[in-house]
Amino acid sequence: MLRSRARTATIDESVAKKIKEHQSELVKQKQEEGLRRFKGEDGGGHDTNEEVFKKYESYRRESQLPTKVEDLRSLILPINSYAVPFHIKTVKNVSKSDEGEYTYLRINFVTPGQLSGKKDDVPFDDPDATFIRNISYRSTDARHFDEIFNEITEMRRIASKREAERKEMADVVEQDQLILSKARPLVLPEVFPRPALEGKRLPGSLTIHQNGVRFMSPLRQDQKIDIPFSNVKHLFYQPCDKELIVLIHFHLKSPVMIGKRKTRDIQFYREASDVQFDETGNRKRRYRAGDEDEIELEQEERRHRHMLNKEFKHFAQRIADASEGRLQVDIPYRELGFNGVPSRASVLLQPTTDCLVHLSDPPFLVVTLSELEIVHLERVQYGLSSFDMVFVFRDFSRPPLHISSVPSSSLDDVKQWLDSVDVCVTEGAVNLNWSAIMKTINEDPYAFFQEGGWEFLQADVSDSEEDSESEAESEFDSDLAGDQEESTDYSESGSDFGASEEDSEDGSEEYDESEEGEDWDELEAKAARDDRKKRQERGEGSGSDDDDDVKPKKKKKGGFGKL
Repeated sequence: MLRSRARTATIDESVAKKIKEHQSELVKQKQEEGLRRFKGEDGGGHDTNEEVFKKYESYRRESQLPTKVEDLRSLILPINSYAVPFHIKTVKNVSKSDEGEYTYLRINFVTPGQLSGKKDDVPFDDPDATFIRNISYRSTDARHFDEIFNEITEMRRIASKREAERKEMADVVEQDQLILSKARPLVLPEVFPRPALEGKRLPGSLTIHQNGVRFMSPLRQDQKIDIPFSNVKHLFYQPCDKELIVLIHFHLKSPVMIGKRKTRDIQFYREASDVQFDETGNRKRRYRAGDEDEIELEQEERRHRHMLNKEFKHFAQRIADASEGRLQVDIPYRELGFNGVPSRASVLLQPTTDCLVHLSDPPFLVVTLSELEIVHLERVQYGLSSFDMVFVFRDFSRPPLHISSVPSSSLDDVKQWLDSVDVCVTEGAVNLNWSAIMKTINEDPYAFFQEGGWEFLQADVSDSEEDSESEAESEFDSDLAGDQEESTDYSESGSDFGASEEDSEDGSEEYDESEEGEDWDELEAKAARDDRKKRQERGEGSGSDDDDDVKPKKKKKGGFGKL
């Protein structure tokens, strides 16, 4: 057992040593690459993400004021008998108060130098210019001021909603027009899309055309999903082995609108359950009983799943062929999968050739390995049942991706997989404040890499590894010492009772220091001497000394056997 334990430890140590050496090389490569990437941005690496002044201009002169408007975007305020327009985005807030017979309406504007709840101050074209900070009006017509207050508040809410939608749709681009195939296209029938189209969930057909694929339901031909090959980043096929569905998944470069949803992932699937297990009421169930029938049903289900896998895999390969080399079919490796919580629930995360994915249930997860800068493992401590993973992207403007509650039993497999795909991986005992770390990096990336880059994460790894190695060595030494003590006790208890007193004392010297008077050999020898002495005094001791020596031995053996 000790030999096998030492052999396993040697194998683990050799693998860990190779991983450590490879990771040291990757950290150096990241350091050199970071210095090259941001060399021309010394002290100004954050210019690309710097906020710029956005000028809002309602109307240049009073004659441009419209008599009727449909889209409300400006406030017209009377100032010194002039109608002065203010864009709604320049209004910070509005308040109303009653004091005696007067009602006061106060409008506060966004100006530089204000203490706002935003993280960064709002940029301005000329901060030294003169700004109107607020305007107050008073009136005895409280009802009219109530209406104005409510209208301004509603206008600000609509403007904020419009701005949020504009930001959300900023990365949605217009896709290439789908060129339909003149010949009869290849069709994958009876598949369901995710995310689903508006209305009731209906099956449809996925067809391959010249520059993309199209999904359309025969029951609702006004709704369709077009996916050109030029916008597809990854193409996945996941079989129905140990799953409820078989699917083909498209991960897009730029998001598209499906109904009223913006998405980067579109999936087409079919359920793997057989017809006889369909309890929707549309088809008749067949009831069977008996072991032979159950075996037949299992074989039938296996054949059905095999046919589904073959059909979907063949269709995915035909999609890749139609893309003329721009796409390759990627299949998840279930045997390398591990559990984790990327959003709300624990799911099975499966590596592929180029990605880490979860495709079985929404929300989907697709992490492209080539876009990763580093992966940091948090809460890696002895005694904890799980750890967390943080994926930092090469694009530092993207927030890091967190996957929590990964079982500690998967730690070695995760590290070996990340190392095998040349991803820099570090580990630490605590959770880090990544928002502050990324803010510091984005302020000056070149200075960050000049000061060592990601070496501060690797320093924690080396310290923890030294502690774990010392603990492992001490545990191994204690186990070895315990085994030696057990073998020594066994050899002492199995010694011959005819051994001399000196030999027994020499063989159990260490034992007598802690357990005096408890050696059976000494007790037996002492009892034999007492018996000889008593027989000699009574005159019963006839015979030679050898006989006297032999008889006590037999007596001792018999007495010990009874004990």
